Amino acid sequence: MTDDLSTAALGRAVASEALALALLIGEASEIQWQPANTPRPREDTTERSRGGHSDPTVNIVADERRLAVRKAVVASDHLLGEALKALVRARKRMETVIDQHSGM
Repeated sequence: MTDDLSTAALGRAVASEALALALLIGEASEIQWQPANTPRPREDTTERSRGGHSDPTVNIVADERRLAVRKAVVASDHLLGEALKALVRARKRMETVIDQHSGM
């Protein structure tokens, strides 16, 4: 995919994907602590609960879908941070070699 893009187009694509990911992380940051939406039993049913007791705190903490969102938020935050560091290093290196080439 990257072979078909010019340097400018590649830069725009990287910036666009980083922004899209950052926006999704913002959205996910709000829901990572919430229980996932689950189908609720219909209010008009005559079926009774099948025993046990409900513990909403444990249900939220152990919710696998919520945990998957949390894991993705952490991984994505880390990835963006590493990408930023790599881009800064590359830019500084490019500035250095250009300055050296120009005799600065």
